[in-house]
Amino acid sequence: MENTARASALKLKNELEDLLRRRMAGQFRRYGLDLEKLLTPFKWKSLVLIIGNYSSGKSTLINEFLGRNVQSTGQSPTDDGFTILSSPDTPEGGEREVPGPTVINDPQLPFAPLRRFGSRLIAHLRLKEIETPLLPELALIDTPGMLDSVTEKDRGYDYLGVVGELARLADLIILMFDPYKAGTIKETYQAIRSTLPATSGPGRTLFVLNRIDECDNLKDLLRAYGTLCWNLSQMTGRKDMPRIFLTFAPEGEHARGALQDRQLWASEREELKKAIASAPRLRLDHVLQDVDRAVRELRLQVAALARYQEGFLARLKRVLRVGFTAAGLAFLFGDAALKLLAGTPGPVFAGGLLAGNLQAPHWVCPVGCAMAAVVLSYLDVQYLLHPRYLRHILGHLDELAAADTDYERDLWQVVRGRVRSAITGRDRTHLWMRHRRNLRRIDAFLGEDLRRIYQRLRTAES
Repeated sequence: MENTARASALKLKNELEDLLRRRMAGQFRRYGLDLEKLLTPFKWKSLVLIIGNYSSGKSTLINEFLGRNVQSTGQSPTDDGFTILSSPDTPEGGEREVPGPTVINDPQLPFAPLRRFGSRLIAHLRLKEIETPLLPELALIDTPGMLDSVTEKDRGYDYLGVVGELARLADLIILMFDPYKAGTIKETYQAIRSTLPATSGPGRTLFVLNRIDECDNLKDLLRAYGTLCWNLSQMTGRKDMPRIFLTFAPEGEHARGALQDRQLWASEREELKKAIASAPRLRLDHVLQDVDRAVRELRLQVAALARYQEGFLARLKRVLRVGFTAAGLAFLFGDAALKLLAGTPGPVFAGGLLAGNLQAPHWVCPVGCAMAAVVLSYLDVQYLLHPRYLRHILGHLDELAAADTDYERDLWQVVRGRVRSAITGRDRTHLWMRHRRNLRRIDAFLGEDLRRIYQRLRTAES
């Protein structure tokens, strides 16, 4: 039964990838987006990202989950690198450690986007292949502990940028705290406030207050828990607090802590490990969420550019109507006006037309006057109409967004910068693109193709 479900999920994932390449590749390319980045999570197995303060118990949790001492542990920072833990791809592969450059350049792995963080990050990246039955469809990522008062210069790479890229790939994120630093670390604050919301889907982060056995008594535990809740409310801006797992490591059972009902807290630890083990079942659902979100972001972008285009073209039509009228009048009567005002000698076009005796000299001045009117209209569009319209739109940019729901308003905050860059850039091809036609194709993908995949996924799950 489980093998059937796995095969069905794989078939759906392959079908979704094929649909994206056939239906959406052109749309992503036209609007400057990278479809391959969206398809990166399709490449490999489910990922669980484990982050948190240093000494919060990340490596200990990994060792406990695997049933082996794979990662170094300690009270101070013990590992300054990103370690991906997985089983060998083939039964004959054996255990080995793969260095960062090989990990980055392996086309079968989804970590190529990390290349942009530079050689210092690559030197702090490795893949450990471990013979264990727990990681056939799952990989764990152990990370350096978050620190206070640290900069990119101190680490040599953008730590939070790397965390954000890995969070985008992950199906589950475990964010760990300890009672002594319950959400007070600067990098933790930045991760919760900005990095994770911008890169990870909703509901993928589990919060863990670990090492609770080191609290002297229940009062100390409640104080640490309350501090963490308060800090999370400030960082997330949410009044409804997510669940916080309260856990301790088995080897800490005889530490100085004074918790009485250890069985209660031990069950929390088991629930956490079960959540990690269940990450592969979330894989396709999360991929669908990411695809849905990315395509809806694209839709908002295209719709905004369509409204910008329509507003500009409406103004352009008025200018052209006046310009062509002026060109026609200049052609018919421009030479007569010049002769009347300046006494310019030469044949008048209207006179020749009425006399039925039009010759080549009759056409010179009318054509010149008409061309002058056309040039003036072009200069008006180029240096007056478009800059005025652009200034107006930049002052009312949110009017381009047809965001009727909170979800769409959240998406617009992501798309807003893209739209601004498109309309202020030198490339003005967006003024002439067929946005409405592209919008219909995107709507067809969302309303037909993607909905069909969702329905088949729900059927398979039931």
